[in-house]
Amino acid sequence: MTTYLVVYEKTAGNDYDAIEQKLAAFSDVFHEIDNFWIITSNLIISDLRDVLAKLLPEGAKLMVTKYVPHNSMEMGAAAWHGFSVPQEGWLAGRL
Repeated sequence: MTTYLVVYEKTAGNDYDAIEQKLAAFSDVFHEIDNFWIITSNLIISDLRDVLAKLLPEGAKLMVTKYVPHNSMEMGAAAWHGFSVPQEGWLAGRL
């Protein structure tokens, strides 16, 4: 199982029940801040992003990052959806 940090953009007037139900259904979940979740999943990061992105209102931003403990030799990863090309370039160069 991999631990992921998931955060998405919330805008007034949109429904987020579908994504919140999906996230709550994962086997290990921490959700104490509005649209920020920590979950564990066997999905690879890009598949998790794609599953969740389909549940968001059109145009909403989503970011999924792989949690890596500071003492781990493993590298982190990130996947996102809904950002502009310049924003994606910035993220790709730093995450």
